[in-house]
Parts: sequence; C-alpha cells; structure tokens
Amino acid sequence: MRPKELVHKVFEGSDIPRVPLHIESDNKDEEFLFGDIVGVGAKIKEWRKFYAKGGPFRRLQSEKITEWIERINIDSYEWPNIGDVVVSAIDNFEKMTSRYRSSRFILFKVLGPTETAESFFAPPTLRSDQIYHEFGFAMLLKLRPTIAYKLYDIISKYILELVKAGAELDYVDAIRVADDIADYRGLLYPRKFIIEKYLAWHRKFSEAIKRRGKYPVMHNDGNLIKAGIFKDLTDIYSGLHPLDFRPKATISDAIEWINAIIEARSVCSKNIVFFTGIPVDLLFNDLISVADIIEVIKLFLKKHGLSNLVLATTHSPYPGRSYKEPLVRAKIEGIRKFIIGL
Repeated sequence: MRPKELVHKVFEGSDIPRVPLHIESDNKDEEFLFGDIVGVGAKIKEWRKFYAKGGPFRRLQSEKITEWIERINIDSYEWPNIGDVVVSAIDNFEKMTSRYRSSRFILFKVLGPTETAESFFAPPTLRSDQIYHEFGFAMLLKLRPTIAYKLYDIISKYILELVKAGAELDYVDAIRVADDIADYRGLLYPRKFIIEKYLAWHRKFSEAIKRRGKYPVMHNDGNLIKAGIFKDLTDIYSGLHPLDFRPKATISDAIEWINAIIEARSVCSKNIVFFTGIPVDLLFNDLISVADIIEVIKLFLKKHGLSNLVLATTHSPYPGRSYKEPLVRAKIEGIRKFIIGL
C-alpha cells in the first residue's frame, strides 16, 4: 500500500497492513527515505527573522519591566500585507514539497499564534531555526492583557489565512499547527487566556482545515493532562503530536511515559490519531541500544494497538545531533525493519 493511502486509512479508521512511520527531520530527504510522511513548514519569513535578530517588542538590556511593558505599542510595528505573506509562504512550500508530494502523505506545518507571539518578544540569538523563549508575551498577558489579546488576534488572522491557503493545495493531506502552551509541570499561560483566545482560535483553524477536506493535526509539547487541556484539544483536532507528557531518557522512564499515553487515550472523546511512540530521548541516548529501543516500541504497540496511530518521533533531532550518526541510524533502520515486518 502506498504511504499516502496508508496514512489516510489511519485517519478513516480503516484496517491497515502496518502502522505508518513518521521520522521527523529538518532534512526532508531523510523524512522521505525513512517514513511515510513528509512535513514541510509554511513560514512567514519576516517573523522567522525574529529568531536571530530579535523581536520588535523585546525587552532591552537593563530595561526595567515596567518601562518595557508600558512602551509596547502594537501599532508601532509595520505589519506586512497578509496576502503577500501567504503567497510567499505558499511559493516556498510548493518548492520544498515538489519531490515528495506524489507518493508521501504531506503535512503542511504552521507555527501557531502563541509561539509566534513569543517570537515578537524574543532576544537576538546566534540561532535562526529556534525561538529563544523568555516568555515576554506571557508577561504581557499578566500585566497588560488587553494589549496582549489584541496582538494575539492580529497574529491569529495571519495564521488563519495561511492555514486556509495550505488547505486549498490538492496534494496537501493534513495541516499541523504547532503551538506549545505547557511544559512537564502544566500550563505556561493563564487559563483565562487559554479559554478565551487560545482554544477559540484553534477551533477556527481546525474548522477551516476540515471545510477543505483535510485533517487538522496539533503539535503541542508538555504534559497536556496536567495542563487540563488534553480533552479540549482532542475535541478540536483529528491528530495530536507528540504526547510528550514526561521525560523518557531511560527505559524505565519510557515505560512510565507509555503508561501515561495509554491513560490519556482512555479519556479521549473520539478516535483521534496519535503521532508518537519513538522518543528522540532514546534515539540520541548513546547508552540505549537498537534492541533496547525496539523493545520499548514493541511494548508501546502492544499496549496501544495499531489503530489510530502514526508511529512518530517525538521531535526532530536535537541541535548538533543527526540521524547520520552510526548508532542513531542503526536505531532508525532497526525500527523500520521491525515495523515493515509486522
């Protein structure tokens, strides 16, 4: 069965010959080679520049919090034309996916409004691929919630138009919105904001995706059970990644993590597709063997079952690490051999 068809059958709840694989990587040739899914980000280039040069509302060095918060003026930023932003993002996405779209299940990946809002407050760094979180937006929510809500609505309108445009592409199968709001301890933002803005906007994203016949998928780190938002997200989205509820750098921790996922499955209100099962914590732990990680995956599949599941890495490789490392590559190849042989 072709990879694209295989993943569609998972979402449809049909019988499948094997569980699909998604080995997430910044190198899309690796995703194509190792798995059934290729996910490509549709990026708002101007805003991604904030990762390196810093956001327009960032706190300056030695600036008092009160001075910084009071000087934030949303209208002082020259907001780009939404149409231009969307066209640029779609053009780049089309170029990036041209080699993979005929055979692989294509994920159109978008950064959600919460993480995007944080980038507006990020300090300058040497990295251009990751946000350095200082949670300036979270601070704005506490001290000037009206301004924070206004900013969030503006950003969300851009994201919504980008989501709609991606869902119009015939070869796109699903839209994944990444929007972290929790860590292992629970929520990082006020619950009032989560209810009034976060969930409301994510319902709009999901509805727009579904109207165009695509599957809406959410990427959200942290313990969503402790955060009290897990069931809400499973009501809104058709897929959820990566279910990273707790640390899992050792075999015993990974077993506890598996149990947490199974418990979470029992409280879902529908047959949402879980994208999870391969902890990068174990992939990049040099003390964990190929046999070790396969045993963890066997246990996960035994407890979870093959239905409503894409066996996926919890994240892309750690910064400075690679699937090209001999042991890591052997683990990936071992997982592939085991899954294809099931």
